[in-house]
Amino acid sequence: MLLPILGGAALGALFAVLAAKRGGAGERRLLALGLVVAALIYVGLALSADSRWLAVEAIGVVMFGGLAWLGRRAEGWLALGWAAHVAWDVGLHLDRAQPVVGDWYPLACVGFDLVIAGFVLHEVVQPPARR
Repeated sequence: MLLPILGGAALGALFAVLAAKRGGAGERRLLALGLVVAALIYVGLALSADSRWLAVEAIGVVMFGGLAWLGRRAEGWLALGWAAHVAWDVGLHLDRAQPVVGDWYPLACVGFDLVIAGFVLHEVVQPPARR
């Protein structure tokens, strides 16, 4: 159970480093795109499930897409989006019988999403002189 979380966290750290290298608006664009892709992955996985799961995951794309769009200008929305994606992973896919993903995937997403949410939150709360 811990291994997928740690693996997801390691991938999240790599993604955060990649985003940080872009800096400023480029960093926010990449983090916003990543949030949309995180939601779209679930839609892709739901294609093999029934239409109810596909509809639920499509709603997630709309929600996270909206937060990503807002987050392109204000990091606080991105932090909220990535933290909310943790709740999505846990609430819909962890410890629940559902046909969309395997047991390990939500755990890896939790690790990834928490690292990214923390990275973005750090960007939000750090003093302006350090930006």
